[in-house]
Amino acid sequence: MPNLKAAELPGLPPKRHHDGSGLYFDKKKRGASWIYKYTLNGTAREMGLGKYPEVTLAAARSLAAKARAIKEEGRDPISERSTVRRKGVTFEEAAREYWQVHCQHYAKPSNWIRGMELNVFPHIGRKGVADLTADDLIKFLKPIWGQEKTRKLRQWINAVVGYVSVDDPRVDRDLMDRVANRLGPQNIEHENHPAVPWQDAPALWCALQDTTVGLSMKLLMLTAVRVNCVTIAEWSEFDFKEKVWTIPAGRVKHWKFAFRVPLTGAMIDILRTARRKWGDTGYVFPSKAADSGHLSNNAHRLWLHKYEWRDTDGRLASAHGLRTTFRNWSDDVLRIDFMLGEHIIQHMKGRGDRDQRAYLRTDQLERRREVLEQWETYLRSLAEERYRRDKERRALDDVVELKTGRTKRDVLKWVYEDSRDDRWGEDVGVVEQEQDG
Repeated sequence: MPNLKAAELPGLPPKRHHDGSGLYFDKKKRGASWIYKYTLNGTAREMGLGKYPEVTLAAARSLAAKARAIKEEGRDPISERSTVRRKGVTFEEAAREYWQVHCQHYAKPSNWIRGMELNVFPHIGRKGVADLTADDLIKFLKPIWGQEKTRKLRQWINAVVGYVSVDDPRVDRDLMDRVANRLGPQNIEHENHPAVPWQDAPALWCALQDTTVGLSMKLLMLTAVRVNCVTIAEWSEFDFKEKVWTIPAGRVKHWKFAFRVPLTGAMIDILRTARRKWGDTGYVFPSKAADSGHLSNNAHRLWLHKYEWRDTDGRLASAHGLRTTFRNWSDDVLRIDFMLGEHIIQHMKGRGDRDQRAYLRTDQLERRREVLEQWETYLRSLAEERYRRDKERRALDDVVELKTGRTKRDVLKWVYEDSRDDRWGEDVGVVEQEQDG
């Protein structure tokens, strides 16, 4: 016999009120909903039936009755409902939902969905996930099977299929494995990011101006972090008193906790210049032209290509390759500990495996600071040499004789010419003596 009356529902106190046969009215301080409680195979389950008042008492009783009928047949009402809800969902719909749920913490979440839009959706986007066959995937994957991008596409497609299979038992969870078995080994030739040789790094430093791209690329070179860490850096992340930049957890690839970057003198100078130019709130390197409000991740690569900075093989250099530039210098010149070098460029192996991290809990901040200070000195070496030469050249125009107004340049020229005359005179005297003899 039902216990609840529709007219009484608004005035009931906050708690669960049993209507009978497993139907509950879950009243809270803010809002209320309907729940059907049941036990299947010894396991207690709770099935939400909707919010009140959108779902009325009569509608909730009807939904509960349907769920009871399914349960009495030995089937799970929750699984049955999920199957109906997922039935017919297209691959693109499922992929976009998966992206929202699982990919937002990535360093560059837009790369995931953009890769799907370019390479997968045009081929299978409109097809239901439950209707996908191995031939559907083989048709567009076979021509690109040996390319680097298919390594990720294979993982992404499999993740979406697995995501939908939880609710729809019709989905083939082994689909991607069978496709891979049919296509065979990928034999992917991995291409490294083209990197400016470390011998050319000081020249690159001198070529960068105090623009958004120039200053941000200098910070990128000095810190050896990933590009997105610089482009979306915010002023709140910098502690100038402690001289530390704390990159939030989740922004660094595979790094599940905050990453501290020691700030050197040149880094602080760059940040001060940026603050004078664009203020000290929000993004450090803002962009009014971008919808995101910050500098594009492609800005540095485009600049390097525009001015034709290349690697040793002649390939146009990439911004990510600047990390390689530092890594090669630190190994060739400083010969630093391998793990320390990996730590500086934000590779998880630099922290060791799980057991090593359990005992070694320091992030080696000061050791990394020492290395980056030496890297800074090297990067600025050519600029400082040019400055010294310019200073010496300017000093040649200083007046050193007030009466005559002669400059240092004039005096040095006179001394040089006078010394040549003296040597010539000595030579002439020797010749005359030889002739007399």
